[in-house]
This record gives sequence, structure tokens and C-alpha cells, in this order.
Amino acid sequence: MPSRSSARSIDILCDKEHQHRTEAEKSMRLVITKRNRDTVLLDASGRVNRGICGDSYRERLLKYIPAETIALFIAVYGITYYLSGSETWYPLMARWILIAGILGTALYLWQVEGVTDLVQVAISTTGFFLWACALGIVTVASLPFYNAMVAGLLLVVWVFGAPLIDGWPETW
Repeated sequence: MPSRSSARSIDILCDKEHQHRTEAEKSMRLVITKRNRDTVLLDASGRVNRGICGDSYRERLLKYIPAETIALFIAVYGITYYLSGSETWYPLMARWILIAGILGTALYLWQVEGVTDLVQVAISTTGFFLWACALGIVTVASLPFYNAMVAGLLLVVWVFGAPLIDGWPETW
């Protein structure tokens, strides 16, 4: 059991360390939402740290775009389209690539990035699908109701509107 003086020393050290953080450290992107803030943000003495505000609009904008999986999808789709895009079986292969990309986005966020907020996973996975639609891949472009202009406009609205889905940000 730590003594009162050692607990007080820890508090003083934490306060001094908190005061000496650089501006770059203060502006680092945190993947913390309002729902899990109390369980995630404990300071060194075990108290809930209420000094960190929610994500800004810019931080939400960046974390809701699944850039890693979009880049991998574009590479895989592009290579396979170049190698066998004129084959009759390629649309079926493109569907499987799209399905793998959708599932891969959700699994990547959950397993690799450690995202536990289902809202963030759903927003990012939907964003991935809209990016694929805007790219005009064979699977989507062959649908009778597909319109490239509508897909592009929907993507722009989604990208800049998605940060507002989880509530109005405290800072911009």
C-alpha cells in the first residue's frame, strides 16, 4: 500500500509532466470517443482524466476515412483489372474483391487499430464502400442505376458530413 506522501509525489510529478508537454503532443490525434473516455483516460494516479476534450472536426475527418484499406483496395483492384479485366469471369472476381475490402476495413479497424466504437467502424466501412462506388469499379458500375456523378457527389457529402454523425464537435 503506497503511503500518502508517495501518492502526493505521483500527483506532483503528473502535474509537472502535464504542464511540460509540447504543443505537438497536445495536438496528437486520439482515437477516443465520449462513450469510452472514462475508462480509457486514467492518469497515473488512477483518476479519470477530464482534461482531454472530444475529437475536433478535423480529427474526426481524418479518422473516419479508411485510407489504408482504400489504398490496398485500389492496388489490388487495379492490378487484377490490368491482368484479367477483359475476361468474362472478372466481374465476379471484382465482387469478391469489393466484399473482401468491406470486411477487411471493419476487421482492420477492429483488430489492428483497436477501434471498439461501433459507430466509427460503421462510418469508416460505409465510407470505404462509397469510395469504391465513386471509383466506378466493374461491380458497381455495371448496375443499371449507377451514375458516376451521383456517386462522386455522395462521396463528397459523406466525407465532409460523416464527422457530424457522432454529434457536433466541441472544436473545429
